[in-house]
Amino acid sequence: MKKFVNWARTTICKPKDIVYPETEEEIIELVKLCNASKTPIKVVGAGHSYNDIFCPGENGVLVSLKKFNALEKVDKEKHQVTFQAGMRMPRLIKLLKKEGLSISNLGTNVFDNVAGSCATGYHGSGINYRIFSNFVTKFEIITPTGEKKVITKDDPEYDIYAVSLGMLGIVIRITLQCEPYFKLKVVEKKMSFEAIEAEFETLLKENDHFKFIWIPHTRDFMVWTANRTEEPANGWWKMFKTYFVSGVLINNFLHELLLFFASFNRRLIPKINRLMSRLLLPEKNVSVYPSHWAFFLPHVLKQDVVEYAFNIKDTFKVFREIIEMIEEKKIYVDAPIEVRFVKGDTFWMSPTQGEDTCWIGTKIHFPLGREPEYFRYFSEVDRILLKYRGRPHWGKQFRITTEEFKQNYPKWDEFWAFVEKNDPNGIFTNRFVKRLKGEA
Repeated sequence: MKKFVNWARTTICKPKDIVYPETEEEIIELVKLCNASKTPIKVVGAGHSYNDIFCPGENGVLVSLKKFNALEKVDKEKHQVTFQAGMRMPRLIKLLKKEGLSISNLGTNVFDNVAGSCATGYHGSGINYRIFSNFVTKFEIITPTGEKKVITKDDPEYDIYAVSLGMLGIVIRITLQCEPYFKLKVVEKKMSFEAIEAEFETLLKENDHFKFIWIPHTRDFMVWTANRTEEPANGWWKMFKTYFVSGVLINNFLHELLLFFASFNRRLIPKINRLMSRLLLPEKNVSVYPSHWAFFLPHVLKQDVVEYAFNIKDTFKVFREIIEMIEEKKIYVDAPIEVRFVKGDTFWMSPTQGEDTCWIGTKIHFPLGREPEYFRYFSEVDRILLKYRGRPHWGKQFRITTEEFKQNYPKWDEFWAFVEKNDPNGIFTNRFVKRLKGEA
């Protein structure tokens, strides 16, 4: 039996077949065949979803578009590019740089498939920026019945297709709004929790990009800001030290070795966190990087993740409850908790729909293949965030009932009615979707 294992190794998919179409015609034919035979079909990108959103089931067909990934058009006047949907972020960034263009905002993981990122609500940080789908000016999609459909930003259905969860067909082509190539001046500095709260509005409004992290079991908080600059970029040596020495050798390999020993005694975690904080968190550090390098953080350690969006006004209430929960429940958390900010949008299934949001993301590592007990921690995070109408990242882990989704997504029933109308044979439905709808 064929199988596909996601990057984090949290999901194993065993479909009937895995196919790699190379042309638009092949994709259309495949969808038509699946629709006629009522065979489940799903698309997988880079495999960075932590859940089974991409799995068609044992009787289904898994589609990878990695051979359908050409850059087709560059409009330098409008700063727009059109590319096939198998394009992954690293290749796109490289091709854009050759054309003197950059993507306006990115998350810390820049290895995702672009179309998959749009479908699941991928985001960066900066209150003037919406989720990644907002940069898309046009989707071209093969519908569940095998017809080609074009959705532009002026189309009334754009708000439905922008975050589709992979339910409305196979995206084959994307036109993306970019901007002229730019550099970012990154300032990292330690601040107390109280100081971050007191200066929050200023930090939010006066920086292009702003986020902060907390090292659990310490009082160490770091603020990260990034702003466009014409200053010369740092040389290769500083980038080598930042991304290879600190990012890979210390934050990944050394951390993994220490966590391996801690997997036998979780009480070592606070000591390890304090050590990693001393090694990696500067009192203040200023750097200038090409934009994509500024956003990027190396991720080597396997991990599982939860991440929620909620109204930005509740940022510090939620964060305090998470800190208190970790202390009261005596849960050992071995990775930083990251807090980012995103402008609200109108997309029906976007976690940032209708309001400016705070995103809180937290993870637990799997050192050297070992799997520490962490579901109690994730369940407690779920519990806290649901009090504040938290909406989970679609590509990460969550445990939420259908009724809770309905309360948090005003267009929930309308979205699924639209899906059923456009996919009458349910070929893009899977176990993930059935859980969302309370059917499994």
